[in-house]
Amino acid sequence: MLRYRLGPSLRCSQCILFVSLIFLAFQLLSGCGSSSGTPPPGSSNSSPFNSVVFLGDSLTAGYQNGSLLDSQQPNGFANLIARQASFAITLPLIAPPGAPSVLQLVSTGFPPVVEESSGTTSGRDNPNQQATDLAVPGHKLHDLINTGPTQLPTTGEGIITNLVLGYPAGNTNTQLQEAVALKPATIFLWIGNNDALVADDSGTADAMTPLANFSADYAQLISTLKMTGANLVVANVPDVTLIPYMTPATAVIDYVASKTGQSASEAGTAIGLADGDLVNPQGLDDVESELASLQAGGSLKPLADGDVLTAAERLTVQAMIASYNQVIQQEVSAAGGTLVDLHTYFATLASGLTIDGQNATTAFLGGLFGLDGIHPTNTGYALLANQFIAATNTTFMLSIGSVDVNAVAKTDPYFGTNIKPTGSMMFIPHEAGVRSSKLIRGWKGGRTERTRRTGAMDAR
Repeated sequence: MLRYRLGPSLRCSQCILFVSLIFLAFQLLSGCGSSSGTPPPGSSNSSPFNSVVFLGDSLTAGYQNGSLLDSQQPNGFANLIARQASFAITLPLIAPPGAPSVLQLVSTGFPPVVEESSGTTSGRDNPNQQATDLAVPGHKLHDLINTGPTQLPTTGEGIITNLVLGYPAGNTNTQLQEAVALKPATIFLWIGNNDALVADDSGTADAMTPLANFSADYAQLISTLKMTGANLVVANVPDVTLIPYMTPATAVIDYVASKTGQSASEAGTAIGLADGDLVNPQGLDDVESELASLQAGGSLKPLADGDVLTAAERLTVQAMIASYNQVIQQEVSAAGGTLVDLHTYFATLASGLTIDGQNATTAFLGGLFGLDGIHPTNTGYALLANQFIAATNTTFMLSIGSVDVNAVAKTDPYFGTNIKPTGSMMFIPHEAGVRSSKLIRGWKGGRTERTRRTGAMDAR
């Protein structure tokens, strides 16, 4: 810090005031708020983008098409925000074919064919660089606080945690610990999605993180981040029942009816589905097994409970997400942070919108979600970036330009006519469903035992 040695002739209040004014003028002319030339984070005269850190899960990491991959990560909303606001960001770029190997669209017929790319990644493109996008695919809220790199990871989640957080070599910090260590001026945070998403994979809201646990962890997280003095820009949790990872029961019923010659009512009763239910990828696989059994002389049976979110279960999931978001809103408000209401925004996307003259929907390959049915396309990420930018502009009284979504859509390989569809794309393909289910479970292992749902629809 600059030091001034005051002589005897300057020991009067008028002279001290004179020196103070000179010092203030020096600060204003030099444009700095500290001796290093970088104002302290959160100070009133500092730029919010002197140093920026991103925290979260796969959505903040720029994960696409089942993979964290260097050619895809720059399409994520974090990098788009940095580009529009002209601040530096370091992504933990992963060499091809990604971690895990990226999914590719082979055929757009019905059903569409998706395959995993061959090969194994060599790891980080930039192992000597400290990432500032610290988001780890698969992380829940508790993981962000407590899970760091390990010396010998034994799970897929452990490996990808090491790839993001373990460099430069020897780093052992969790996302939260690393964020504190980096002393950022602003932190973008979006976590809690996987705490809710487990309901889709398991077919029950009971699998979601208990509200008491979520509340305690979120309070700890925001309290710790607030002590850094950083500006906080925080997104809430969208309705995870709206993503194309889940297939509406009506589509499944119609499919079964077309294969069996039954009426829709008969098909729905046979497999235990009703309007308003949602079927996960395991359920789609089980539908095919039931149809094969029928061809072999058997009969259709109701899907397992873990295959389906019933209409009633879906309401329970949505209510739990609303409770999560109430916690988020309260904690962010108390910390003086900025809330980005992505829950409301996702709900508006469900009705579709027109981009570059094309109809974009949240259906599988409808233009907004990629091959894994969970993560956005380039176009989808551009839309999300603009929500963060709008909220940031309001808070900091800035005029950061929006991402040109139409321009992004023109070159997005999974948007509009670029896909060149040849048939219905309502169902997520088997390979994509398996990949996404593994991510939801944190690549830790298989599902819990699934029980058959007992009989007719009115038994629910």
